[in-house]
Amino acid sequence: MVDLGILFLRFFFSVLMFFGHGLPKLLDPQSHINFIELLFHTGPLSPLLAYLSISAETLFQMLIAVGLFTRISALISSINMLVAVLSLAFIRGEPFPIYEKALLYFVFYLSLIFTGPGRFSLDAFIMRR
Repeated sequence: MVDLGILFLRFFFSVLMFFGHGLPKLLDPQSHINFIELLFHTGPLSPLLAYLSISAETLFQMLIAVGLFTRISALISSINMLVAVLSLAFIRGEPFPIYEKALLYFVFYLSLIFTGPGRFSLDAFIMRR
C-alpha cells in the first residue's frame, strides 16, 4: 500500500507542477527570463537560469511521473523549489501564503529523495531486470 501511495503522490504532484507551472513557462519562456532578470539581476545568465527552472518544472516532472531517474529528478526539482521559497520569502519579502505552495512542493521532492519512487515505477522495473 505504501508503494501505491508514493505512486499517487509522485504522479499527481508532478502533473500539477507540469501543467500549473512548467507548461505556461515553456509556452512563454521570455516572461520567465524577464522575471529571473528582475528578481536576481543576473544579466546574460538569466536565460540559462530560466531554462534550467523550466526544465525542472517540465522535463524532470515527466520523469518523476513515470518514476525514471526519480531521485535525481526530485533533487533538481527540490533545489528549484528551494530557490523559489528563498527568493519569495527573503528577496521579495512575500508573506507565507504566497510561498506556501513552493514550500509544499519542496517538502514533497525532498521526501521523494528519501523514499525513492516506490515499486510502481520505471526505476523499480529496470532494477528488477
